[in-house]
Amino acid sequence: MKREFLLSIALATVLSIQVNAAIPSSQLTDSEYLYNNGYSEATAEEVLISKNRSLGKPAEPIYEKNYSRFTRFWRNVYGYIDPAQDTDERIHHDIHMSPNARDL
Repeated sequence: MKREFLLSIALATVLSIQVNAAIPSSQLTDSEYLYNNGYSEATAEEVLISKNRSLGKPAEPIYEKNYSRFTRFWRNVYGYIDPAQDTDERIHHDIHMSPNARDL
C-alpha cells in the first residue's frame, strides 16, 4: 500500500514537471520558420504583418507577386464581380477612420 502510494506520488510529480521548449516564441512566429514548417507564404506574411502592426512597425510585404498586365486586368475584373476575393490590399493598406470613395 505504501509502495503504491509513493509510486503514484512520484508519477504525479513527474507528469506535472514543466516542459520547456527548445524553440523560443519569437522564433515560432518568424516567417521563415513558419514557411519551412509547412505553412503557406500568405500565412507567414500575415503573421509577420500582425506582429509588426502590434509593435508599431511598418507592415511591408515579404513575398512580391509579379503578375502580367493581362493577369492583373482579369484579377481586377473578377475583384469587381466578387468583392470577397482575397487581394493584396486586404493586408497591405492604411486604415483610415473617415469614410472614403474607395470604401464602396
